[in-house]
Amino acid sequence: MGVAISLEGKNAIVTGGGGGMGRCTALMLAEAGANVMVSDMDGEAAAAVAAEIAERYGVKAVSNKCNVTVKAEIDAMVAAAVEAFGRIDILNHVAGVFGAVDFLEATEEDYDKQLNINTKGTFFVNQAVLKVMLPNKAGKIVNMCSQSGKYGFPTNVAYTTSKFGVTGMTQAIAQYAAPFNINVNCVCPGIVRTNIWERALEDIRRQGGDPEAYFASRLENIPLKRAQTMEDIAHMFVYLSSDFADNMTGQAINITGGRVMH
Repeated sequence: MGVAISLEGKNAIVTGGGGGMGRCTALMLAEAGANVMVSDMDGEAAAAVAAEIAERYGVKAVSNKCNVTVKAEIDAMVAAAVEAFGRIDILNHVAGVFGAVDFLEATEEDYDKQLNINTKGTFFVNQAVLKVMLPNKAGKIVNMCSQSGKYGFPTNVAYTTSKFGVTGMTQAIAQYAAPFNINVNCVCPGIVRTNIWERALEDIRRQGGDPEAYFASRLENIPLKRAQTMEDIAHMFVYLSSDFADNMTGQAINITGGRVMH
């Protein structure tokens, strides 16, 4: 019996796939044999990743421009994936935003941005994909969460709020989808220095803080003494998208180097 993960013949959507962790995840799904729709707010970036996938792995790859805070765009994305592939077997919902804003200085705009992208976006992307998975009575949904969905960090209260929402939402959708043989899980990374992190560090710089000191402080309590890589996270997305995870649902998997251990 082989142990390599194969997604050959499966059809996947990756949101936030135009760069960073989403791109890494989309490439790994394709390497495992899946056809991939790469969706992103940046349509040109999504198209570039789809072209890279087709050239490197020879699977079917299409791109889509989608703002996950707009339900009509989400519904159009899912419809386009069904038109391209015939069915959807896998959703890797990676799209999200991170912000580090002092709690007492946070504005309504800061709060709404985190909740709209991270929580509302997850809700309606999951809803739209689940509607087309239910008749097939099969599918894998994997949401991007965070260690901040398990542990409250005082440096990013709105972000923490949005990610606790994703953890609970994943559990609830998993219960809803279980009778239809659909698995719904989420991945909780620790510190991954992606472009999202770089923007958050720039926010700290604008607020008069020391971004490098802040980043270093976030590594101090990691038992394995290193930040996580995009590949660390993408590996778990691929695993949870595969048949190896058939008996896992409603789980929020920590990949934090031991920073969070529950």
